[in-house]
Amino acid sequence: MQINKETIEQLFRQHYLRMYQLARVLLKDDAASKDVVSEVFADVLDGKTQLGLDNETIASEPPLPSANAGSYLLVCVRHKCLNLLSRQKMKDRVHHLLKADTSPSMAPLEATIAEIDRETEKYEAILAYMDAELTPQTRKVLDLRFRQKLKYREIATELGISEVAVYKHLAQGIRKLKQKFNP
Repeated sequence: MQINKETIEQLFRQHYLRMYQLARVLLKDDAASKDVVSEVFADVLDGKTQLGLDNETIASEPPLPSANAGSYLLVCVRHKCLNLLSRQKMKDRVHHLLKADTSPSMAPLEATIAEIDRETEKYEAILAYMDAELTPQTRKVLDLRFRQKLKYREIATELGISEVAVYKHLAQGIRKLKQKFNP
């Protein structure tokens, strides 16, 4: 049910100052605070926000707002302020990310491709070293742990060895890889 303009004017006169003060405290900006309070009253006027008017107040001429209308309006202001702050925060994040994304320090595409190629070659060298220098059991333990992301207990169960053996195989394999690739 839409309420008439006189009732909205009465609500405006009664509650504007408190609504504005709440918005001012939350937003710390005069213009934005006035806008938020205006939006709340515009929503009431357009019927987007329904104020709880009881049957007695509707029957009177002109209808009088209920006692809870002021509290409800304050809650509406608070929600609009929090939504505005949330949108501003998201906008700032996006701006920051876009600024970081378009910074002149970004490497050109060719350099990125070259970096990917170097990483791929390094990865292939590690795999070749693992095949040539590690025992099959150590290779299998490393594969289950780092590629398949299994836990020590799961690896031990699958290979039929103890968890201590899994630990020793991992330690041996990692030590050999570090010696070869991180001297």
